[in-house]
Amino acid sequence: MDLDQSVQRGTSGKKHKPVRLPLDVQEEIDCLYEFVPEVEQHFEVIDKIGEGTFSSVFLARLKHYPELDQLFALKHIIPTSHPSRIEGELRCLLEIGGCDNVMGVELCIRNRDHVVIVMQYFPHEKFQDYILHMSLQEVHDYIKNLLIALRRVHMFDIIHRDVKPSNFLCDRKTKRYALVDFGLAHKATVCKATENTAARTGTSTPVSTSARKGILTQVEVNNAGTPESQNNFKVAKETPSSDSKTRQYTPPVSNSLFARRVKSPRRMLLAKRALLAKDKEDDILSQRKSSSHRYQPTACQCYGKPQICSLCSARSNQNAPRAGTPGFRSPEVLIKCPEQSTAVDIWSAGVIFLSLLSGRYPFFRANDDLTALAQIISTFGSEAVKNAAKACGKNMICNPQQPCLDIRTMCMKLRTAPMSKQSSNKKKMTAEAEASWRQIPDSAFDLLSRLLDLNPFTRISAEEALKHQFFTDMESAR
Repeated sequence: MDLDQSVQRGTSGKKHKPVRLPLDVQEEIDCLYEFVPEVEQHFEVIDKIGEGTFSSVFLARLKHYPELDQLFALKHIIPTSHPSRIEGELRCLLEIGGCDNVMGVELCIRNRDHVVIVMQYFPHEKFQDYILHMSLQEVHDYIKNLLIALRRVHMFDIIHRDVKPSNFLCDRKTKRYALVDFGLAHKATVCKATENTAARTGTSTPVSTSARKGILTQVEVNNAGTPESQNNFKVAKETPSSDSKTRQYTPPVSNSLFARRVKSPRRMLLAKRALLAKDKEDDILSQRKSSSHRYQPTACQCYGKPQICSLCSARSNQNAPRAGTPGFRSPEVLIKCPEQSTAVDIWSAGVIFLSLLSGRYPFFRANDDLTALAQIISTFGSEAVKNAAKACGKNMICNPQQPCLDIRTMCMKLRTAPMSKQSSNKKKMTAEAEASWRQIPDSAFDLLSRLLDLNPFTRISAEEALKHQFFTDMESAR
């Protein structure tokens, strides 16, 4: 969702000249006044500056304090949004925002199903308007401040999930930055250290059969409240486990806990029949299980074949979060990995860095997840993507095999390639900015490879990235 495709119409300076707005924009402002009357009481809406899937953003100033030059962005969330989603966005703005390049919240107004979030207006340019005119030092500042914002967000175990240039506002004149739009943000899945280690190595530590027996046996001991039942439990435990029938222990009818609880002869007869029927049913199920084990395949039979076997078709669909903007979704999102962490945002930051180094935005253009995955394979190679999928518990087949590209060579060729007609009409890069691109340190592409690590378990974090050699090299070269 884009919040910031702003068009400034006379919004700078203390004297605001009245501007005739388009008819459709004026109608939307009138609807906002009607839906949330408190907005009209306190604010004068000047213009509409953004629109997304779930909201519209308006530019406004205080109505009763015209001498103040402070402008505000009013985000009107559509009524169809789930209340939990609105609550999550407000919590992020309140608890996380206001520092470290993360946008905060000034006020929230609600009237029935309509919610308006009031934030400070952040003047900025469109990313595509200045990407080709940034010096390498500006790219350094941009990425560093983006990582500072992500470090702040990830400290709270929050996944932003929609990191992209239009949600990271940049004011090149004042060198201020702001991460906005927490509409898709949610809590990250917190995994134990042992589970993370197992995921990285591809191993697991299942509970042994003896341990499981010990757990069940302890439950039976706790449930047994009489000496007779404890003696019966001891007999059952010492029984050999080679035969399934010998493992099942049926307490005798006389002189046992079972006999004392079932006092009526008729109830005793029905209970005995039920026990016999249960034993017979268990035998039938065990026979079916053994026969199916002999005749049905236990492994996938369609591997490397243009078909889907019965085993794969019988599997249930795996649900995994896949929210985000196409072109910025990480590989684990594209392959529907259920366990996703804050590394999702790091990948998106890497894609932005790739666009800045190559001068191409958007770098990945895809209408669906499979096409996006194919573009990643064509860039980073099929073998690396297969290994990353394996780390996420997925098995991927790539035919034909695709070699990986040299990222530095690719970025330099794209940057020196002739610009399109649309880009050639823009102002040209200054001589100083152009000279800065002739000596790009190797640490820049090393950081890029760490941000775009296909394996989410080994991908660099925002805290680690801020300590990377690239930032040290650039700051020493100032």
